[in-house]
Amino acid sequence: MKKIRMDYVIALLCVSAVLALAQAAGLEGTWVTDGVPAVEAAIKAKKSTSGLAEGTRIKFKVDTKKNKISGSIYQLNTDKEFDIIDGVLTDKTFTFKSVEVVANNSGQGAFGNNRGGGGGGNNAAPAAISWKGELMDANTVILKRLDAKGEELAVTYHRAGK
Repeated sequence: MKKIRMDYVIALLCVSAVLALAQAAGLEGTWVTDGVPAVEAAIKAKKSTSGLAEGTRIKFKVDTKKNKISGSIYQLNTDKEFDIIDGVLTDKTFTFKSVEVVANNSGQGAFGNNRGGGGGGNNAAPAAISWKGELMDANTVILKRLDAKGEELAVTYHRAGK
């Protein structure tokens, strides 16, 4: 009887681990805010994106073996791109930092790698932004970041169509 119970517990743990990895792998791909279609239409029509809802596209890459995420963020309204660094994945929650991709006259970033992450003087690259998120279901991610006033902003992203 004890052997059967132990086998059951081990099987249950294995199934739980597989489901957690499947959820984590579900984060991989492209995610967009609801404002993307309007911003893309304005850009195509060569109109201003000022005043439109946030149009952001995020591409996540997931390494399930190391529980790491990486990728990029593109803010269509401002035409800014960010690299995703220091991404850590735990089940369906995750954290990461984003650093703005910047270029100087030589085509290299302030630190020779086209990435921000500074935070000091007048010539320093922009500081990294901390994020935390949760994969709500196969098509919805909630991300939270701090705004310039230190207030937490939550934004919903949906899986982009193919």
